Amino acid sequence: MQAFYNSFYAAVEHSSVHAEFCTRVFGRNLCQHGFADMAQLNALIAAVRIEPGSSVLDIGGGNGMIAEYISDRTGAHVTGLDFSPDAIERATARTAAKADRLAFVVGDINALKVSSAAYDVILSIDSIYFSDDYARTVCDFTAALRPGGRLGFLYSYGREPWVAKTDFPTENLAPERTPLGVALTACGLTFTVHDFTVQDHQLALRRKGILSELRPQFEAEGLQFIWENRMGDANGVAAAVEEGLHRRYLYVAKPRP
Repeated sequence: MQAFYNSFYAAVEHSSVHAEFCTRVFGRNLCQHGFADMAQLNALIAAVRIEPGSSVLDIGGGNGMIAEYISDRTGAHVTGLDFSPDAIERATARTAAKADRLAFVVGDINALKVSSAAYDVILSIDSIYFSDDYARTVCDFTAALRPGGRLGFLYSYGREPWVAKTDFPTENLAPERTPLGVALTACGLTFTVHDFTVQDHQLALRRKGILSELRPQFEAEGLQFIWENRMGDANGVAAAVEEGLHRRYLYVAKPRP
């Protein structure tokens, strides 16, 4: 997995076709590998109330372009954590002039080394999937929050293409029953949920159309592996939503009073 992401971030740093893809699909080129467009990202920022001077931890943020956008927009101090040393090195070099409010560290979501009560907000934008134990990870996040702190997740849950329709537990599509919802409850958190499933389907269809159009440019840049990865994601999400076996949620969670 790390080899894929190292190759991905090295390739897209100077890729004109991937920049065009992100701009046309997501609304802005933030080198997105996940599923959040600018509308979802801005909704997340508003929902968790990121303010100037807030201390924010962005989990699994890759080369830090999303963390940089959040800091530029809000004035918060944002730390980006990712398991790819190459991505962190690129993020640090690119944002050197903003080091007073941006920092980047190598870290593993399954072995977090985060100080207690260090952050006002912790964000997981399509990164909780890399956790081997959602409850343990969410509890680690919670311990790193300052009093009054919030957790924000952009998260999808649904049938993967290799899972038979009859084997997928449809009852777990409800926000409180997803693996993330169960983990939040287990860690003593309360949460609110915004449903972005319709938008996720629209985004998947838009990705499919634009990827089909841009395939020759991806091939010309030698980025077929990225095209195939992005198209596979789009096909899987579109099919699962159309089957009624996929949901996308924005969770905002905080410890119980």
